[in-house]
Amino acid sequence: MKNIIIYLFVFGVALHTACAQKADAVKWLVGTWKIQTGQGLIVEKWRLVNDSTLIAKSILIKTPGDSMLQESLEMSLRKGEWAYTSTVQGQNNNKPVAFKVIFLKGTEFISENPTHDFPQRIAYRRIKNMIYASIEGKTNGRFSKRNFDFSGE
Repeated sequence: MKNIIIYLFVFGVALHTACAQKADAVKWLVGTWKIQTGQGLIVEKWRLVNDSTLIAKSILIKTPGDSMLQESLEMSLRKGEWAYTSTVQGQNNNKPVAFKVIFLKGTEFISENPTHDFPQRIAYRRIKNMIYASIEGKTNGRFSKRNFDFSGE
């Protein structure tokens, strides 16, 4: 019985350490990121909720005092796998769409959802005080890609 308790304790510590290390792997998203577009300023603000979840809000600011929520985002570790989840206002009946993270290394991740209409792939990469994000996929059989180069605040 004593050996089982020791084994469970060691296994629990190892599992917690592995999950914490993975959670640390996406903390580079935390912060306020901005990009000026033709429609206005987009501000994406990421914060750490706990050791397995980051959340963000993406807000479009057309003029001072005139802002609107565009998207709610979540990066979460569930059952040992990361997922990037997006809830876009006015799309998908305002329901969240999950993208499985298929690549995560350093300050970069790539997520995919091949069954989603557009995009099917979302990627983020941080280099110094910049986040380079992109969305891509096919719409009506045609490939499309949009880049978003955010600067840190």
